[in-house]
Amino acid sequence: VEPTDAPSEPENTGLTFSAVTLSGTKIDSSMLKDYDLIIVNCWAEWCGPCIGELPALEQIHQEYPNVLILGVLVASYSIVEARTALSDAGVTYPTLKAAGDLEEVSYRSDYIPATYFFDRNGIEIGEPIIGGQSYEEWKAVVESYLN
Repeated sequence: VEPTDAPSEPENTGLTFSAVTLSGTKIDSSMLKDYDLIIVNCWAEWCGPCIGELPALEQIHQEYPNVLILGVLVASYSIVEARTALSDAGVTYPTLKAAGDLEEVSYRSDYIPATYFFDRNGIEIGEPIIGGQSYEEWKAVVESYLN
């Protein structure tokens, strides 16, 4: 009997998703290729630290056109309240209910906010951040990934 090769790890083909944002826009994973960094921020409308960091994430969204922020609403009790929170914070980056691979990502942590980082191919990079961050903290993280 010839020895066989051990099974290889499945190839990471990157994030795949197709969804409709809370504002009604259709998006999918083909958009990732247009950005140098993808930030997937998992949050809920009832989570104080989640709501607290929305303005900082929006500021990052405005200042870094080569960075895509995807808000992923998890454990939501009210889409209406989520939309209100986004509106109150002035959020314009895409926010959606977990779909496709983003649903798997959203369940990795028992805590929110939980934020994950991906390259333009949808391959996860770096370490996730658990907990809310200030604008200064987000700016330092983004700069570290872009440099």
